[in-house]
Amino acid sequence: MALVLTLIFSILLYILVAELVVSSRMVRSTGENDALLARMRNLMVYQLGDVEQGLVDDLAGQMDQGGGSGGLGSALGGAAPGGAGGGEEAAPEEDPSTKCDSSRDSWFQPVGNADEDITTYVWVEDENRKFNLLSLWSYDEEFAEFSRDRLVRLLDSLREDTEFDLSTGDAERIAMEIKDWAKRPDLDAIPRPKLKSDDEKRRDITLPMHLDELMLLPSIKEDLFYDKVLDGKVYLGLESVLTIWTSLVTDPGDPEKVARQQAKQAINESAQSGGSGQGNGGQGSGGQGSGSTPSAGTGKQGGGLASPAENEPPPQPEGLGIHVNVNTATRPVLRALFPPDKIPDRVIDAIIRYRNEVDEEEQAKLEEEGQSTDVTDFGDLQLGSDQKYKFFETVDDLEKVEDFANLPDPQVKADFQAALTTKSDVFTIHLASLYKRNEENRVYVLRRARSVVLRVDDNGTGAIVPLVPFEERTGLRVQPVDLQEERAAERSLIYANMDQFSQEERAWNPFLIDFYLPKHMRDEFYQPR
Repeated sequence: MALVLTLIFSILLYILVAELVVSSRMVRSTGENDALLARMRNLMVYQLGDVEQGLVDDLAGQMDQGGGSGGLGSALGGAAPGGAGGGEEAAPEEDPSTKCDSSRDSWFQPVGNADEDITTYVWVEDENRKFNLLSLWSYDEEFAEFSRDRLVRLLDSLREDTEFDLSTGDAERIAMEIKDWAKRPDLDAIPRPKLKSDDEKRRDITLPMHLDELMLLPSIKEDLFYDKVLDGKVYLGLESVLTIWTSLVTDPGDPEKVARQQAKQAINESAQSGGSGQGNGGQGSGGQGSGSTPSAGTGKQGGGLASPAENEPPPQPEGLGIHVNVNTATRPVLRALFPPDKIPDRVIDAIIRYRNEVDEEEQAKLEEEGQSTDVTDFGDLQLGSDQKYKFFETVDDLEKVEDFANLPDPQVKADFQAALTTKSDVFTIHLASLYKRNEENRVYVLRRARSVVLRVDDNGTGAIVPLVPFEERTGLRVQPVDLQEERAAERSLIYANMDQFSQEERAWNPFLIDFYLPKHMRDEFYQPR
């Protein structure tokens, strides 16, 4: 009996000790993970402050040089390629890339900043490359309908010729769901807080305050909203092509045109008061901006619009508004601006190919000045070549693209140019902090965040206005890739010009497609030295 009791006591003691050890290890691991996540968050906040300050310093430097407030140059605190960066010594020649926003700006490429065992990656994405959803609810009903057609074309071409392609019918349904999402019936009967987007003259419309609201719609799931990477290709999501941040005030439309539409609508409603009460929806098919599309009937908007010009001049949208930056916009966005019968696919492809061509004149100029495009000034490090690509300084430079210059209709060309810009003023700062637990097996901890900011000229000095403060993110976001087939073929050459350190930095950057390549593809390109 004594031996049996001793055995039972030993078993119980072992269980208690084992439980204590497991609990202690769990508490220790939890504490270490919490400390790690806190470090990662602090590093992202620190990098966010650096990027914002870099944007302000760069804008101030450009204004000192008389370059205007268009180009951002370095979003990370450095000088713009070819620019003076705000120093006392001015460049011999003014760099045209400082007047616009394009791939020449240093914020264009994602970069990493290491801090001991944690690396924080930063990618600055201009929101002006995207289609603004708020144009669906313009005061100008005809332009709002025209914007809906643009959205349908955008959804239809988003993942074209892939297994994730949306049909035209699906695109129509999603566009209708998005437009109807802002219509909130019987607002007075439902208590709700006041929003800055509320318009007293259009009480039946409540504009979305965050793009994530789209995932509340039945037809929009995370697979469609976020980017996807499969077999070495990026499939853009709605978050990559849609925005609500580039126009901060409701577009009042052309006051005279809105007044004419309202008068015609009132006449139609009076004539149909004894009938079904349904107006005839018009299909807009004209150019860019309020008042530029031809008259196309009236569509019943519900609630009746009061002309913003009745008592005071209409407020104009702040910033660059719905104009799309032709230097950074993705193909689906450019394709959506006008139907193929007006702007053929070959023109869109030619524009994208032009901005991906190496600027031979700039490369030769750098070599003449003794600035090698191969970054080899760091001992044995080989960071790869720094290619200078062509860009559009102004929308008039589209004439340099032969296919665009040969378009027969000058009005179509003018309307297309009116829809574009070469500048950006709203930026999303994407942050990703990565901790490698096991490099060989690619076991890691990744934490994502972002902030949406507006860069403005505040009485001669730059200022950053947060539109969306620092917020944690979980969805996949990858830098869009133009000419994916060609870029995939060139990937082996890119890695061949890098040393092992640079290869690893590129392969571990979560904003580049290389991070998501399957193992057999990584082994094909990754060549340690």
